[in-house]
Amino acid sequence: MLSRTRAIITCAAAAAAAGLAASVAAPAMATARLASSTVTGPHGQPRFTSNDHVIARSTATPTRTRTFAGYQATVSAGSATVLTASFAVPTLSCTTTDRAIAPSTGVPENNYKTVSAAFVFTGCVNGTAVYYPGLVVNGTETDYTASPVAVGDVIDLTTKVSKYRTRVQVTDVTTGVTQKIIGAGARASAAYIGDEAWGNSSGQLEHVPDFGKLTFKNSILDGKTLASWHPHAYQRVNSIGTHQIATGAFWPGGTAFTTHFQHS
Repeated sequence: MLSRTRAIITCAAAAAAAGLAASVAAPAMATARLASSTVTGPHGQPRFTSNDHVIARSTATPTRTRTFAGYQATVSAGSATVLTASFAVPTLSCTTTDRAIAPSTGVPENNYKTVSAAFVFTGCVNGTAVYYPGLVVNGTETDYTASPVAVGDVIDLTTKVSKYRTRVQVTDVTTGVTQKIIGAGARASAAYIGDEAWGNSSGQLEHVPDFGKLTFKNSILDGKTLASWHPHAYQRVNSIGTHQIATGAFWPGGTAFTTHFQHS
């Protein structure tokens, strides 16, 4: 059984994105927390992989990264940023190996030094599929392991960051249960929607569970479709470059896209 874990936040410099890599813990275990890590990815810091996005300028070719699959857009530095998305909790095909990701909406802040995000832990723990909501406010993570969600539940994710306050929220639309935290303000640097990586107690990235496909809908950034911001796409790969999660193109309307399991 895994011990209490901490996630990694990676925030690189040059051209990066910011991603969430949280920690794996069985539902009965103590809350896991995000920390800084040594892994560098599109976001750029070392562990939960949470500031692990270093955003690159938009290009036609997706960036390959160890810690994230999805889209990230730049925003005006310090601007009030409101990011929303929804998805249905996917069915996992689990083996005895622990694997996990965290579908998320996130806002890297303060020049990628911290991140605020709303997510759902989606993983295999001791051979069993486990799902629960989590929130990160200015780099501090709270996991709600005692408030599990179920396969098929529709989840709304909201992350709002302004210099006055930060609000992150996960709502299980199916059950009506909401987890929300309001914290101190920050200066937004970017906004992303997608599948974040998850780190174990040793700070190592968990492999990807077989989730089939996951569709992010209602992807809205500051009142506009995410696609209208011309965000940069990221595909997740392992250490030898094998695709683990592929990111699909936006659907007509610009508010939906799908990520696809490729390899654990």
